[in-house]
Amino acid sequence: MQKSMKLLKKQALTALRISAPSLRACSVLVLENSGKLDYRGVSKRMNNISLKNKMIFSYGALIIFAVLSAGIFSYTNVEKYIYNQATVSYGQTLDQVEMNIEDKLSTYYELMNQIANNKEIVLALSHDYKSPADFSYEFLNTISQAYEIKEIDTTNNILDIFIFKNNDSLPEAGGKLLNVQHAVDTWWYKQYFAKTDQFSVNDYIQFSKLKIWFVTDEDIKPKYSAVNEDSVLETRIAIVKPMILNFEKIVGILEMYIRYETVFGEYMSSDPNNGDHFFVADERDEVIFNSFESSPGTNQKLDQAYLDKMEGKESGNFIVAKNDTKNLVFFKKGKSSNWIYFREMPLENLLSSANTVKRFTIFIVVISIVISILIAISIGSRLSRRISILSSNMEQVDDLSLDMHVAIDGRDEIGKLAKNYNRMIRKIRELIEQLTASQIIQKEAEMKALQAQINPHFLYNTLATINWMVLEDEKEKIISMVDNLSIFYRLSLNKGREYLTIGEEVQQIQAYMNIQKIRMEEKIEVIYDIEHDILDAYTPKLILQPFVENSILHGAKTKKSTTTITIRGYRQEHRIILEVQDDGIGLKEVPLPGQYMTKGGYGIRNVHEKIQLRYGNDFGVEMTSTPDQGTLVRIVIPAEVMPPPNT
Repeated sequence: MQKSMKLLKKQALTALRISAPSLRACSVLVLENSGKLDYRGVSKRMNNISLKNKMIFSYGALIIFAVLSAGIFSYTNVEKYIYNQATVSYGQTLDQVEMNIEDKLSTYYELMNQIANNKEIVLALSHDYKSPADFSYEFLNTISQAYEIKEIDTTNNILDIFIFKNNDSLPEAGGKLLNVQHAVDTWWYKQYFAKTDQFSVNDYIQFSKLKIWFVTDEDIKPKYSAVNEDSVLETRIAIVKPMILNFEKIVGILEMYIRYETVFGEYMSSDPNNGDHFFVADERDEVIFNSFESSPGTNQKLDQAYLDKMEGKESGNFIVAKNDTKNLVFFKKGKSSNWIYFREMPLENLLSSANTVKRFTIFIVVISIVISILIAISIGSRLSRRISILSSNMEQVDDLSLDMHVAIDGRDEIGKLAKNYNRMIRKIRELIEQLTASQIIQKEAEMKALQAQINPHFLYNTLATINWMVLEDEKEKIISMVDNLSIFYRLSLNKGREYLTIGEEVQQIQAYMNIQKIRMEEKIEVIYDIEHDILDAYTPKLILQPFVENSILHGAKTKKSTTTITIRGYRQEHRIILEVQDDGIGLKEVPLPGQYMTKGGYGIRNVHEKIQLRYGNDFGVEMTSTPDQGTLVRIVIPAEVMPPPNT
């Protein structure tokens, strides 16, 4: 009865299902009108989202936007502040390094100036000597003063001093006073001294200020007659300065070698692990010092990218990419040496403290977003709770549940909508109960009328057959027919119950077929293929008999040869399938389930409707037929192991 009620409710609630979405739309419209909102521009997808989710999304999006904006703004400013502070700090460190080195170089340059500007030494280098005695006197009393600076250097940082003379009357002496021809192949001579014979007085004035600083590890012994072997292979810093007489001509070139470690000391060391290091390039763009290198060298050229970034600038910083890593480079040009001082480090190391702030900011933002979403959910739930209650009850109507009552307080539009909805559901429930009762009574009357029609007709035919057999004195057949007839009617009556076990239904069909086989003189052959595990399941009675009778009418009575009728029964998941198949003449046109009302026989139609009325639209009768080959009927019912109540 419960499933019958469901089927009738489903038919009666069609109009209610159609109206339910309208009710939901109406409830949303009530909120929109109460808040005077205009959703005309909202897309169809947004219209399919629940009101609660829309509110949560709206509030959440606003809060997340505000939190993200504040977090991004805060982090950006903190990162910018840290970057600016770090660049100032690292830049000041580089300035200090540059100042320390330039101060040291200036000290040695002043010593060079004392020699290069010594008029006595300059005149001695330009004098035209007639005899070795004249030279010896001048060398011992004048020129030798240039070499005394090394002797009085207590730090032992001045490695050597050379004078390249431009006076053929002045002989070389002591490996320290050398002919200028020994220097003509050097880069600095070619660059600065090769064209000095074309200088004017002003050119000489400017040239007198020249100072050339560089680093060298060349073996000078082949160029200069005799030098200390220890200084030949040692990397050292060199300074070259012209010695000019009265701004008219160059009488000599002064060169001083300084110990490399004196200038580039331990304070310029670096940590290879973090990538922070110093390096220095000379005016030839050669790297003369790199704190990453274990030993000094001058083989590496400065990258062109650095030169492009520095073009026209005395100091500053820029970013270069190396091995998929961005490095920040600080640079400053020396005022005295024309060297360029660099400090380079990975940008991520510079912003390591900013990364800490970034992680903390992300943590705060994530926590804030989570809290914001929870707040948005709480607000959205509170504001949409009554609409959700009403919508949930409407969805239960789709599940054929009409026993719900919407408990929504309030006199606003939502409260009025809920009261009207409750009133409508109550009226529909009353109408469905009335309709269900009347339809059940009608179907039961139809089934009883069918039985009343079948049973007398079958009984009449059977009794007529028995009468004929009495005349023929066929006692055994008479006994068999009487036994089968009693079994058939006993199970048909079934004490007024409408349901049998499948085993009893099969037993009834066996009795029916035994009678028919006697009546039709064995023109029928019956095969039973019933699984034993379904025999105890329950089924409405007389669901096989109309189809077996149909097989006889369209098979055995119209076919000259023997007709085989196969009756099968098996379980398929939670369903039981009963099949009646014959090899008769078949049907020219097989009605679909929806056409049983108009094209099916009365018995077929009632069996199909009876099953669907009881179990729903997922069950019922299916027919397939091929002309001259036979017909197959499939009856699908649920696997019920207990008899239905009140049956």
